[in-house]
This record gives sequence, C-alpha cells and structure tokens, in this order.
Amino acid sequence: MKVVETALEYLFEQPALVQLAVFVAYGLLIFGISMGFLLFFNRRPDVARWIPIGPYFASISVIFALFLAFHGSDLLASKSRAERGFIDAGVAIKRLDDMLSPDQLNLPGPRTSLAHYVGHVFRDEWRMTRNSRPSPQADQAFRDVQQQIIAAETRLLPASANELHALLGEVARTRSDRLWVGGAHTETTSWLAVLLLGLFTHLAIASIHFDKPRAGAIALGLLSCTATVAYWSLGIVDNPYRLMDTLDPSRWLPAIT
Repeated sequence: MKVVETALEYLFEQPALVQLAVFVAYGLLIFGISMGFLLFFNRRPDVARWIPIGPYFASISVIFALFLAFHGSDLLASKSRAERGFIDAGVAIKRLDDMLSPDQLNLPGPRTSLAHYVGHVFRDEWRMTRNSRPSPQADQAFRDVQQQIIAAETRLLPASANELHALLGEVARTRSDRLWVGGAHTETTSWLAVLLLGLFTHLAIASIHFDKPRAGAIALGLLSCTATVAYWSLGIVDNPYRLMDTLDPSRWLPAIT
C-alpha cells in the first residue's frame, strides 16, 4: 500500500499533461482488459448462455458513479480548504506585520522574525517540500516572534497584547491546516476503490455485449474516454499546492523574495 501511495503522490505532483498521458495509458489498459474479457466469452460456442440480463450492469455503474462523486467532493473540499487557509494566513500575517510596524506598535525585533518566518515558509515548506512537512527554520522563526512579543508585553496595552496573541494563534492554525492538507491530500484507499470500481464497470458493460463485440468495443471505448477525463479532472486537483503560481506565500509580505 505504501508503494501505491508513493506512486500516486508522485503522479499528482506532475504537470497536467503528464497526468493526462498516464490516465490515457491506464484507460487503454482497462479497455484492452475489458475487450479481452468480452472476446473470451464471445468465442465460446454457447455464448448466449453467458450473457446476463442487460439492466443488471446499472447496479455496478451506479456504485462506481457514487464513489467517484464522493471522492471528487472530498478532493474539491480539500482544495477549497487549502485556498481558504492561504487567504486567512495572508490576512493574519499582513495584519500582524502592520501592528508591529513603526506606524503602530513599533516592534522591529518581532517584525524581523516574522519576515524570516515567511521567508522560510516560502522557500522551505512551499518550494522545497510542497507543504508536505514542516520546516525547522520556520518553527524557530515563529518561536522567536512569540518570545519577542511576550518580552514586549510589559510595554503594551492589554488590548494590543491580546490582539497580537490572537493573530499569532491564527497564523499557527492556518499553518497547521496547510501542512495537514499538504501531507495528507492523497487518499490512497479511495483512489484504489474508484479505480477498481471503474474496472468492474467496464467488465459489466463488456458482459452484456458478449454476442456483439463491435457494439461492445464502441461502448467500452466511450466509457474509457469518459472515465479517463473524470480521473484526470480529479488528479490535477488532488494536490492543491501543485500549482505554485496561483497560491504563492511570497505575496503575504511583498519584501519576501
């Protein structure tokens, strides 16, 4: 299972066209297996005895459709959560930076540490590991911000100190959400269930065409194309952090490069 999970995670980090090529190859493989299944029974002398009643395949295809819909809903919810978390983190960091600026509380130490934190998030977590694991340097920079703010509390009004701690908590929460999504975005079991149910649906379609291989080839070809598009559409959003250009933490603080 670990090998499959690693392979899927590697696939979903690839560009969209690479994923499309892989899913097309998989669709051709399933089409070939289904056609072999169909032709095996078509060559039997008593082929009519092996053909099931037509409507039965609907039960299998409906299960496949439901699992595909639920799987797709989970992936899109994860993508939405990642995007929402990115926006919330950016808002919290910008507000915290504004409060620490000379125009407000004038705390240069924690403000510098905050810039270091964003820089390590950008370079280490976002660029290097695609948010799959935390950066020790980002952890240290965030602790520096906390310690420096605590040290400066004696010079702050209670309302300002409370606001700073609330913003720090929001930054920590959004980072935890981001790393959780980045490290657990691929549900291997769900993907395997969907792919296996897709195979069973192909075989079900093939079974009602044992006596009509040409019609079966057309039906299986259309189903393979449809399933390939569905898999590809979900594969390109499985890892919400794959598209670096649309979600970039360097925008949180313009000075970070």
